[in-house]
Amino acid sequence: MNPRLTVVAAAVMFAAAHGAQAATAAGTQITNTASATYLDAALGAHTATSNTVITTVQQVASLSVGPNEAKNAAAGTQVVYAQSVTNTGNGSDSFNLTAANSGAYAMANVQFFADANGDGVADNATPITSTGPLSAGTTFRYVAVATLPGSASVGSTNAMVVTATSVFNGAISAAATDTTTVTAASTIDITANSAGSSAPGAGPGVESSPVVTNITTAGSTTRFTLYLNNMGGSADTFNLAASTDGSFGSISLPSGWTVVFKDASGAVITSSTVNPGASNVVYADVTPAAGATVGTTDLYFRALSPTSGVSDRIHDAVTIAANAIQVTLTKVQAIDANCDGVADTAFSSSPITTGAIPGACIRYQITATNSGATPVNTVVINDNVPANTTYHASVAANSTLGAVVAPVAGTTGVVSANVGVLSPGQSATMNFGVRINP
Repeated sequence: MNPRLTVVAAAVMFAAAHGAQAATAAGTQITNTASATYLDAALGAHTATSNTVITTVQQVASLSVGPNEAKNAAAGTQVVYAQSVTNTGNGSDSFNLTAANSGAYAMANVQFFADANGDGVADNATPITSTGPLSAGTTFRYVAVATLPGSASVGSTNAMVVTATSVFNGAISAAATDTTTVTAASTIDITANSAGSSAPGAGPGVESSPVVTNITTAGSTTRFTLYLNNMGGSADTFNLAASTDGSFGSISLPSGWTVVFKDASGAVITSSTVNPGASNVVYADVTPAAGATVGTTDLYFRALSPTSGVSDRIHDAVTIAANAIQVTLTKVQAIDANCDGVADTAFSSSPITTGAIPGACIRYQITATNSGATPVNTVVINDNVPANTTYHASVAANSTLGAVVAPVAGTTGVVSANVGVLSPGQSATMNFGVRINP
């Protein structure tokens, strides 16, 4: 008989009697009153009622457990099995948890931990021995954690029977059996951009400096390409995580940042199963907050097997460029009273309040600077000849980078400098003059 369905006869009979309907709750009162109608000798109609009898439904213990699982693990490693207990009785009950194991070897340090969301990972480090009170119909999820002995031989198996027993009625219990087969150990090594022992980031442990540094802007997603390399003898599943804490004592990211892992097909994942001798590609899409601070942030990625405990980390980094608009423009001006093409004063962005009379000239300088962290291309500086002025050509418009196109002297239009490429931190300045209409 399937251990998940093993319950004592009383519970089986209770379930059979009630079919698929929910059990009547313990303490429910069932009341019944009989009545009779009759005609008397004069043919008068009458109704007679009996006394009312009351039956109080008693509590019956019943439960289901599961599932039965089978896993492979290496000798000396830890194995984790996800389990659940459902109170199928008709009243609140608690269920004590115990484990027994048999086979070619015995599991050590068998413990239970709460797993409220059922993700197969313990919620905390506090062992439990009971589900605590469960109302009728409620399911409690937990994990059973055990360690294989280091001497267990490859191919040998263990059957660990986890039993839940009703506290209300200790004769009622149910069990699930988890089978563990010893395989050669798995390994994990995270590398960047390619697989194998010569790839960037290869080797055990976390690197002291970033293997890859991606440059992006606040609010924009950047992608890291990771390879999970399992050179061990057994397949294993590795949970994925990212943190600014290289030790992963805490899993934390800067406020507003997100990291989404995807497989080779682009599907969102939280773990990856890697076969022995194989490598899986995993994409880590990192999006800094829209208001992220300019600068470089160290970021660590981890692959951790909850079954074997095998893990590795890789050290990467994200650099936030100065702003989303990489090219900044600064415009300054100076008066050229006699229109000889030479500024009479220092250039400034302040308003000109002296000497700007009809017929005088103004000299302009516009500087474009790449304030980002990546090159920008096809840069063109444009400036319109202002209203109430005309283009002045005693000194031709010029630029420190690129050719300049300007209107005919004495007319209006656009002055343009085709700068081209600006490397990070590089600037180009365009100069021209205008005459105030006389």
